[in-house]
Amino acid sequence: MHRSTLPTGSKAVLALLAVALVAAALFVAAPARAASTWPITQAGQPRNNNAMTLQHLLTAQGYVTTADGVFGSGTTANLKAFQSARGISPVDGIAGSGTWPRLVIAVSQGSTNGSAVKAAQTQLNKYGANLVVDGVFGSGTRAAVVAFQAAHGLSQTGSVDAATWQELIGYSQAGDQTLCYSTGGSTASSLSSAQVANVRAVLTATRNAGGNRNAQVIALMTAMQESKLCNIQFGDRDSLGLFQQRPGQGWCSGGTACVNPTYATQGFLGVSAYTSNRGLFDVSGWESMSKTLAADAVQRSCCPNAYAQWESMATTLANTY
Repeated sequence: MHRSTLPTGSKAVLALLAVALVAAALFVAAPARAASTWPITQAGQPRNNNAMTLQHLLTAQGYVTTADGVFGSGTTANLKAFQSARGISPVDGIAGSGTWPRLVIAVSQGSTNGSAVKAAQTQLNKYGANLVVDGVFGSGTRAAVVAFQAAHGLSQTGSVDAATWQELIGYSQAGDQTLCYSTGGSTASSLSSAQVANVRAVLTATRNAGGNRNAQVIALMTAMQESKLCNIQFGDRDSLGLFQQRPGQGWCSGGTACVNPTYATQGFLGVSAYTSNRGLFDVSGWESMSKTLAADAVQRSCCPNAYAQWESMATTLANTY
């Protein structure tokens, strides 16, 4: 076996420290600047974290809405109902500067409105927080909030107040992993910045684990097939992250490691302290197998040959980055 073997208690401590350290390293402190503009979010836009956040917030306000990032007719109808009930004009099912401030709900550590907390976690993930969207505002979520506030010149309270909400929702969409999935490229030359960042993370983790070129290519082609090289938090059943690993099948306690690109890659390779599942390096003879079957030996997918379509692209990416 190639994975590390830490005592159970040590694993829990390591996981908690890792979440806090990752969150603290996400953002570089920045001076105060003008507040971001509340965005326009409406039907017809590509799947994105703002739409998913809006859906969580509608549920938090009592208008139960499926939080999938797809702004469809159900979301529009519920938003219109919210606008009408709150006296917001026009009642048009479009979230803008007149609706967002009325929709957001302040949350902090210990908050019990799980849907509102999920909304905040969804937004923090847009900036690379790699949180599990579980509705629990714990120390990891608070650390991510503080880091975001520091980076955006906000008071570092650790609570998501109105000013923090405005920055979370209104600032750059560059790291939006749902938008990445909807609009990202499917060739080496057309990848979005979010996809490239994930490519670099997979390659760095694989190289640090001693993975050769074959391992690097297999990891990339697997992530491309499973998630389009986007760190998504939706998929089949409880699947999460770049490799669509399932906490329910033992891939990551609490899900945190599944949405951290480094830890998820380590899990795929078989060098992670967060899972005892078989990884690539645990597969006997993996280097002599076709790359698509080596990938499937870990993923156990419905379509073992599906990974093959990305081998050329993955090779190019491994050579480039």
